[in-house]
Amino acid sequence: MTTQKIAARVLRAIGMLLFALGIVHLLATPHIPSLLSGSPAAVYVRAVGPMLLNHVLVGILLLPLGYTTWVAASVRQRGEGWATRVLVANTLVVLTMPLSIVIFMRNPEYYAAPLFLTGVGLVAIISLVMVAAILVLLRGRSSSRA
Repeated sequence: MTTQKIAARVLRAIGMLLFALGIVHLLATPHIPSLLSGSPAAVYVRAVGPMLLNHVLVGILLLPLGYTTWVAASVRQRGEGWATRVLVANTLVVLTMPLSIVIFMRNPEYYAAPLFLTGVGLVAIISLVMVAAILVLLRGRSSSRA
């Protein structure tokens, strides 16, 4: 099996994983109010709505991100030019995720939560693997044109 085929399979698997993460986000949404229940009442009232909205939006947006990654990786071998562009765009989007976490989640308390750490680790690994896979695909594309 060529590195091109391996990279495409890895991207298909990542597409399925991103889709699954979207479902996990949506399934976890009803648990947010109970996670915030220990907060002072004023904090709870101000935080619960935006937290629910954030979780739902992330879940909804992960679904097409995963699906388009899977589809583009599946058809890319047929020489579909749009597929490479979709994979590059999706890789850039996923690459912003760990950077956003580092920039916006500065409270050390967050990094004590096992689920949060699992998510951070997973998104960091996914983004790096996507970058490696897309570089393999792009390198193969440029060498096949030469």
